[in-house]
Amino acid sequence: MFHQPKSSNLTPTMKPILLFILLLIFYNAVKATECVDRVFKADKVNVHLCQNYSNYHETTSLLFKARTTVLSTYIQERIKTGQLKDKLFEIYIYDQVLTYQHLELKKDQNAYVVNLSGYPTLQQLATFVDYFTKADWKPFVTGDYQKVSHDIISKQIEQFFSDNSPSPLTAIPQDTPSIWRKGDLHLDYFNDQLKYYIGSTPLSIRPTSSLPVNINDRVILFQSDSIFVLKGRDIILQIKIDKPIEEDYDIYTFNQWVNICNGGQDNWVYSYSYDKNKFFKRYEQYK
Repeated sequence: MFHQPKSSNLTPTMKPILLFILLLIFYNAVKATECVDRVFKADKVNVHLCQNYSNYHETTSLLFKARTTVLSTYIQERIKTGQLKDKLFEIYIYDQVLTYQHLELKKDQNAYVVNLSGYPTLQQLATFVDYFTKADWKPFVTGDYQKVSHDIISKQIEQFFSDNSPSPLTAIPQDTPSIWRKGDLHLDYFNDQLKYYIGSTPLSIRPTSSLPVNINDRVILFQSDSIFVLKGRDIILQIKIDKPIEEDYDIYTFNQWVNICNGGQDNWVYSYSYDKNKFFKRYEQYK
């Protein structure tokens, strides 16, 4: 006995809408594991940074830009003392979301090569450099992730850092000129951290979200859990973020408004009114 297939309840108008929704879901799924590449070059090192699209932060890129500058000086000192050959370091850093956990160190005729998952600190980067200065050094690679567990690889990486400690960080020049600046507001790198300043005055606002934007004589600064409005050196408005997002916001500035969006200009989350000095949220209003 044969059964007639049931007819679809979708109208001709609904079918294109359903297709659009499916494509949107597919597009967002692709974005969630898409690499955003940045390459920072200095005299003796190239740092290739791959952040996941869905948790990309420009401040993370700036942090590694500063670390690249400092690390280059550190490498040059070891070349001058004969501890390293005069070769370039090529360092490849991947967001852990985008790859399996791993650490690999090797060298070829032209370069020292480091390839790893996760974001290393300056001290860890210095550890990689110092590893190649050892007379008994040998290529290092963690186990095959298809054959050994994540825990085993984690222990291998922990053991590497335990066995190979770098020179004290006091030996590394850690300050760089302002890594980002807009008028009197600037973002400086010191002690392996980024910090906002207005002139010489440090701000307590942490650079953990989007970079600041200007609207007339005010500046809007973003922290992962808060948004601030500054006029001169004073915070004149602050709101707490209900549900922090993983990536930077899409921000659109106008004469009297700033729209703070997540996923394009039509998907605004907060909107700031310059005239009223007030934030608005979809369906809610903040005073």
